[in-house]
Amino acid sequence: MVYNVHDTARSSSVVLHTELPDDNDLDGKRDSNSFLYEQLVARKRLIMAAAGLLVVGVSIAVIASTTSSSDEASLTSGIAQTVATTTTTVAPAKAAEVASTYDGETSVGSNGVDNSVLTAPRYPYKDTKFDWLNIKEWQGDNDKDPSFASGGFQHDKIEVSTFGKPFNKSPVLRTKRGWSGEKILFVEWITYFGSDTNIWLLPTSLSSQFGDSRWPNCGEYDIYEMFNGDAAIGHSGTQNFFYGGGLDTFGQSTTHIASTHCFAPFFVQQPSVGSQAAQWPVRYHNKISMAVVFGRDGNGLFIQQILDPTIVDGADGTADIQGGTPADKMYNNANTYWGVKPEGACAAGHDPNGGYPFFGEFRLVFQEQFHGKFDITNIRVLAK
Repeated sequence: MVYNVHDTARSSSVVLHTELPDDNDLDGKRDSNSFLYEQLVARKRLIMAAAGLLVVGVSIAVIASTTSSSDEASLTSGIAQTVATTTTTVAPAKAAEVASTYDGETSVGSNGVDNSVLTAPRYPYKDTKFDWLNIKEWQGDNDKDPSFASGGFQHDKIEVSTFGKPFNKSPVLRTKRGWSGEKILFVEWITYFGSDTNIWLLPTSLSSQFGDSRWPNCGEYDIYEMFNGDAAIGHSGTQNFFYGGGLDTFGQSTTHIASTHCFAPFFVQQPSVGSQAAQWPVRYHNKISMAVVFGRDGNGLFIQQILDPTIVDGADGTADIQGGTPADKMYNNANTYWGVKPEGACAAGHDPNGGYPFFGEFRLVFQEQFHGKFDITNIRVLAK
């Protein structure tokens, strides 16, 4: 119940007025009724004191009620402030930068918190949701049924081995479909001792991986190619530049274009070992991942390979990669044909704008080329 101090005081004055005698009556009776007069005055003072106490009491009650309401408001304010202080505040200088990562309007919720803080950003690539653990998405060379590899398909990985064949006759396992244009291909795997792990990209135009006269003009991109199996059959492979010598401690990425007589400039700038090649570590029994970015910037089309990046997922199925150890970008433009000068044996097929061959449709290819095995533990295909 809420008391009105002014109303209470006004009611008390009425009570006092009705109980006191009229002043004219008092003048005529002061001598004879002095005792009664003193009693009435004393009573008046007592009632006035009581009224004063009532006013004070009501005031205290009102103050207490107000204080309680204020405390509740303060507590509520404190909670709101706590929530608000957990919200990231964007300085004016950064506003344009942050705004570019959101596709939509900023709104403020009923709790005063900027709803855009709670919304995942949109990234430039769309996850294609490639169902890589589904054997129906795969085939062998010459469009062979993938049943030869059925034992390798497990609930969370694909185990790639020679599938019961001698290592020098090991079959390939490849995706039925390919991907073209601007994209990111992300592959994660584990290599085991004795393995010669090979992860490639080949154009879908090649039904047969071997013996097609269109190779290498049609293009080949080696994401990660080991060489210890090659050495076992008499191929020298290449030199280990960063990982202690030997052919079982590194994997190499490289390209094949134009003709068998097209060779890229050589230089060593880790992880790169040339304008078209880089070398990467082997981590036996531990996961390793690669992203191959097919992109475009102010210098033209490019391919860039990145070791151990992180995939970040955004709103509406969008995604991107962050971090990792990148090799140099390999450009295709008017002056460069995927890292080499477009002249002589390296001129065939050069298309500065279309990005032949690597912006065409390429598929993933896996092959174990020695006595071991490797496990594919994740594949993501992000496309624009």
